[in-house]
Amino acid sequence: MRLAGDLEFGKSYNFNRDSEIDHTMPESQGNATVLEYRSKIARAEQKPTELHDFLHGKYSWASLKVRICYDGGTVDEENEDTTSISAWRWVLELSDGSIASPFDDELSSFPKPLYPTDEEDLHAGACRTGYIIFAVPDGQRVTRVLYAREGYLPVAWTDR
Repeated sequence: MRLAGDLEFGKSYNFNRDSEIDHTMPESQGNATVLEYRSKIARAEQKPTELHDFLHGKYSWASLKVRICYDGGTVDEENEDTTSISAWRWVLELSDGSIASPFDDELSSFPKPLYPTDEEDLHAGACRTGYIIFAVPDGQRVTRVLYAREGYLPVAWTDR
């Protein structure tokens, strides 16, 4: 898979790098960072029935702490300078090559603050930090984190 960047946890991907890849003017400025990944973050009894049945009860909760900062972009004068953020752009790539997508319900033992699962506007000059929750099947390990924005190459992070 072709990537825009392959970084270590804690390192930021600067959106200006996109213009270096496709030789265009950057549409937005800012950065994305994976701050940490943690496995087994919640008790086993806090497993929603549907997901528990789907994965036959063989998974554990994991969290990804991420930060997005938006410094601004190319907008018309009559439009507000915002970008849309959502947890759905983040996935975990697992050791068998499959992907774990974010979980969109909240349980009391999940770390806070949660990163938005619904689309949310982030205004120019602002940052948003939060946790994204995943159900990782037993026997799988996370090989890397992928951040995929529409129209751009994905960015990968690993805990080297």
